[in-house]
Amino acid sequence: MFADNLYLAFTSLSIQKGILRFSLLLNLNSSQICPALPLNKMSNPAKGRSISYSYEFLGSRFESKLDFTAQYFNLYRSRLNALHWRSIDTAKAQRDVPILHQIMELKPDNVCIVSGVIVRNHKTRPSIIEKYIAKVGTLEPRPSCFGSFCSEKDEIYLEDESGRVLLDFRNSESDWNDLITGIVVAAYGILRENAVFETLSLYYPQVDRPLPLEKAGEEYICFVSGLEIGSPYYDMILLHLLAQFIQGNLGTQSYDEASKIVRLVILGDSIYKPDTARTVDRKAIGDQVIRGFTEINESLKFLDTFLAELAGTIPVDIIPGEMDPSNCSLPQQPLNPYLFPIASRYSALQSFPNPYEFTIDKCRILCTAGQNISMYSHYAPPDKTFAELMALNVKHRHIAANAPDALQCIPMQDKDPFILDNLPHLYVVGNLGSYQTGMEDGVKLVAVPRFSSPGHNIVLVNRFTLESKTISFESMID
Repeated sequence: MFADNLYLAFTSLSIQKGILRFSLLLNLNSSQICPALPLNKMSNPAKGRSISYSYEFLGSRFESKLDFTAQYFNLYRSRLNALHWRSIDTAKAQRDVPILHQIMELKPDNVCIVSGVIVRNHKTRPSIIEKYIAKVGTLEPRPSCFGSFCSEKDEIYLEDESGRVLLDFRNSESDWNDLITGIVVAAYGILRENAVFETLSLYYPQVDRPLPLEKAGEEYICFVSGLEIGSPYYDMILLHLLAQFIQGNLGTQSYDEASKIVRLVILGDSIYKPDTARTVDRKAIGDQVIRGFTEINESLKFLDTFLAELAGTIPVDIIPGEMDPSNCSLPQQPLNPYLFPIASRYSALQSFPNPYEFTIDKCRILCTAGQNISMYSHYAPPDKTFAELMALNVKHRHIAANAPDALQCIPMQDKDPFILDNLPHLYVVGNLGSYQTGMEDGVKLVAVPRFSSPGHNIVLVNRFTLESKTISFESMID
């Protein structure tokens, strides 16, 4: 009965050509929904599907109280303290020169190694203050720039608690174009008389590579992002097809693939947020704004029903994204189970923070909903692909280095949760523009496109080999 109602709802949506109608969903009787069952005794398991693996949540460091009363200084200090000696150790292994503990210890013409936080002054980065000053006529406005703010005119500094020094890379053997504000590096070079540090080489913090995965098999983790339920820009019947695929109800090939999926991870932006609900002017709450929030409420009800059907089949993990009802600053806290009164009855549905880290057997997996990579793209060279930006996260040993400078984050006091103390086997980022893969320091990189974008793709990753593939639902409705 439940599946029939969901099918009718999606069919209604398709017939209405994208105009959302939730009447069937809203009139569902809760008694029709099966009660929650233990994870090893889930109702309506997919035919022939066996789920036998150990699971552990590793993202407790991303769970935080929403306290914004403190300064961000402590976050930078924690970052520098955690990565200072790791970067120094990398440099010491290759250079036998004096190690300085602080930037203020620099002396002219002495070859040395010093560590600090990179500060990059982008000449084309928009500035609210400068826009105001230019408006009143006392300053020339900066040139307009879209996409990456990087240019050859950027000034790059190394900073710690004692001060900062300008870096000169004209004689450097290291690629400095990848430097982003907030990363920690060790610089090898000489301080010149003009108080500029001639940087000859850069060294990044190091941690151990992940151990190889031993067991071989064919079991998949399914990653999907950007469902944007309620969007008027794509046919909601695709969500029904997605649910049917995961349950193995779309034919023999679908059954064969679905029976090997052991977990579904939803990487944020699960609901569509209308423009009227994205920014609220408290002085002008009108019908249009109220209508925007009403649409969000309807989308949440639809998502609840969608998750309930999936959680009756397979373990489902969901994390918030930029458009979901959670705090906007990273780390985003788990979506409240009260948002899903039907689906939350299933123990197979679990809500986690963004970023999200876990293990399946010995495979360590780190996921984000994409805000960190989207923001990185503005502060990295313009020719970088999504996979290359993800590789920079691994290289820098930090998944959100430009927080809080450019990316909103909670002002943590005792730790920086975004540091990569341990490299994962698999790093997955959702809500990106296209499907891409890569490899960096033994870490498999997978960029997951939005399901709502053309192609309507999901990504399957083999949890043993880490090989990945996409499945497109676009051709299924042609």
